Amino acid sequence: MANYELSQKMVAAQLKDNVQISPNTPEKLNYFRTAIKNAYPAYKKEFGNHARSFETFAEIILRRHSRGILLRKIEFQQTYFKNQDYIGKLIKDVMKAEAAKLNPDHTFTRDEYVEPNILNFENLLDRRYKVFKSLDATNYKSDKKTIYALMGRYFEEMISGIVLLERELFNDAFIIWRSLLETTTTLLILINHPKLTGKFNERKHTALMRANLIKASSQVKVERTKESKAHLGTKNVAWYVAERYGWAGQLITNKDYSLKTLLEIVNLGDLHPHYAFASMFVHEYLIDPSDLKVSIDFGKYLFALYFKLYELIRVHLSELFTNDLNDAKKLEEGIRAEVKSFNPIFQDFSMLIKNS
Repeated sequence: MANYELSQKMVAAQLKDNVQISPNTPEKLNYFRTAIKNAYPAYKKEFGNHARSFETFAEIILRRHSRGILLRKIEFQQTYFKNQDYIGKLIKDVMKAEAAKLNPDHTFTRDEYVEPNILNFENLLDRRYKVFKSLDATNYKSDKKTIYALMGRYFEEMISGIVLLERELFNDAFIIWRSLLETTTTLLILINHPKLTGKFNERKHTALMRANLIKASSQVKVERTKESKAHLGTKNVAWYVAERYGWAGQLITNKDYSLKTLLEIVNLGDLHPHYAFASMFVHEYLIDPSDLKVSIDFGKYLFALYFKLYELIRVHLSELFTNDLNDAKKLEEGIRAEVKSFNPIFQDFSMLIKNS
């Protein structure tokens, strides 16, 4: 019979606890040694030939713990090893991530360090994206085809952003979120005003003509600019402003032709400060959390931003295409609770950047 044992020295070397707050006592080290030893036979039985070695299994669990422990309250850091539920959840999350990693049809590429909340969000997106992609849009009317195509783009950007977030590539995750916010805003406008899809599609052809990727005479380009300005109801704007916002011109009443106005049209004006903050990562400033005068976890902040954009689309996705909302609700509850727990910090940061 195999003898699975970890030395206290090995466990201590892997832990990243603040030993000034929580020393590596024999009680703490044995807490990990015993739980991992007891869990490994069940893990090996479940994964068979795909199971990692006992030492690797232990390292994965210890690293998962170490990645988040310093963000916890001091009281928790001092006492967590008296709570069997904590180590039990660590082990369970590692096994869930391993199972997802072995699924060849899963939308996301896996590693064993996926945070539980990100893993749950990925599983939710994976399930809904597969239903969406299985649809045949051939017989959709023109406006619904446009919305279907834009919904597909929404999914692609969401998936790209969450992959970056999983890998802790936060700067790039901000860049994708900024683009996703623009896509979400456009998608909501077209869902609410499907008759605008024709003008929206015209914008694509105009942009390709501007880039000389579609043949067009100078006269045709001039006429397109005139049309775009007519959609806005004014001649006193630059051609690039008219061609970017003209498709939604009938909804813009304040003469402020900007993304901020489009956000306000769909009641998302409160996200504009976050868009402006994300823009700092598009126009590289080498920003790091340590540069900020307030402490905020970029991973949790970005997770909240991405989930907020999911919340805006979740019902429309089901009503227009997938009819899977009841199924999705089961997966959403835990994620929503996690985002809600972060909300006080999110709101404080929102007020700070709003007033800057």
